[in-house]
Amino acid sequence: MIRQLNPNLRAKSMTHDLRDLIDFKTGRQKRLIYSDPDIYQQELKNIFARCWLFLAHDCQLKEPGDYLRTFMGEDEVLVVRQQDNSVKAFLNTCTHRGNRLCKADHGNSKTFVCNYHGWSFSFDGKLTGVPLEEAAYHNKLDKSKFSLREVAQIASYKGLIFATFDAEAPSLEEYLGEMKWYLDIWLDAMPEGTELIGTAMKVELPVNWKLAVENVSGDGYHLGWAHAGAMSVTTSMDLSGLSVGNSEVNNAEAVSVAGLNGHTVLAALDGQSGYAFYPDPTIAVDYLEKNRATVVDRLGDYRGKNMWGSQINLTVFPNLQMLPGLNWFRIYHPKGPGKFEMWTWAMVDKEMSDALKQKILNNVSRTFGPAGLFDNDDGDNLQAATEQSRGWVSRQMDVYTNMAMDGGHTREEMPGVVSEGLVCEQNQRYVYRRWLEMMSAENWSDVPSYNNLQEARAAEGEQ
Repeated sequence: MIRQLNPNLRAKSMTHDLRDLIDFKTGRQKRLIYSDPDIYQQELKNIFARCWLFLAHDCQLKEPGDYLRTFMGEDEVLVVRQQDNSVKAFLNTCTHRGNRLCKADHGNSKTFVCNYHGWSFSFDGKLTGVPLEEAAYHNKLDKSKFSLREVAQIASYKGLIFATFDAEAPSLEEYLGEMKWYLDIWLDAMPEGTELIGTAMKVELPVNWKLAVENVSGDGYHLGWAHAGAMSVTTSMDLSGLSVGNSEVNNAEAVSVAGLNGHTVLAALDGQSGYAFYPDPTIAVDYLEKNRATVVDRLGDYRGKNMWGSQINLTVFPNLQMLPGLNWFRIYHPKGPGKFEMWTWAMVDKEMSDALKQKILNNVSRTFGPAGLFDNDDGDNLQAATEQSRGWVSRQMDVYTNMAMDGGHTREEMPGVVSEGLVCEQNQRYVYRRWLEMMSAENWSDVPSYNNLQEARAAEGEQ
């Protein structure tokens, strides 16, 4: 069912009319969305406290008591494997005086004990121990009322664990919508699925989180220019006609896909360019061709032959991105209007050889790690864009994602709103459309769902 935006919504933030900030039909955005503290606070409330957010991969929580510490927006959470193999997630804060309960990034524990007053909680979130309970509380403390605050919903999709604070949010399956068709190109291509390898590479950047998301979601335009140096030393095969210096592009061999409930895809269609940024991709290409028949059997001809192994950028709104081929998996944790923390892992097929896994891990570190060739290019540009949106005059200015306007169409082979080529700003426009929809909605009943061009237009009130 398509939910249309309520035309009676005022669509206001604390100080701004949101509809003046985003014009989806012209590709215009006001720069103050990258710097305004009131807008940022509304993002935490309407987006990060409402959307489904990635928490962990199954491989990170193998045994009962295994836990990791992560964030949902700026809310710190503990994700814990339970005795019955289910997973729970709690705010990482003691229910007595609000102290951080666990400081370790990950581990295994049956109990979490607060350093401040010694309150202890079992790994299912229940308050189990209170020092001086008889002498200080006279045995009148109802411990059942002081369990850890649990997320409203938690669910997984093919190894990826998500949660939301909103009990009224649609199911994870509905939230992902037809994006699942694209996620499966990586998550379900091989029988054993995927795993994260290595530790999270964590970097704090003085950048607005939305700029990082839009950069990966659909900005193929910058690749041959901003990354010219990095590409000259890493590229080992053609990337759908995109050359160093933005001198040419072949739109016939790639697509930008949007709609999809706000999620986006940027994909080459050649079946091997995902490994174009490896100095020697031989071992990876051999793996692709050895297993392609298996993938075709699981995913069908089009995904198995044209998309698996290609350069693909996957964005799950608001802050999860993954690049099969380059094999990095990334989450952005906002820390303010002008700062976020970026966590990056290498993600691989479990069936891959140890040698290929190590090669992938090394290449992720070399290209998109803390000192990665590509990430440093992006970090410089996105930091400058953030800084240039802080001044009184500059933040009143507009920026534009108006490339390939009205280029969206449908393709029989794939779901979503499709535009031809890697060099196309359709995806960024849809990211900001979803941002506006979430920011304007009073609850989930006001948030439209759409997974193709017809539905996207219907959600706008168009025929």
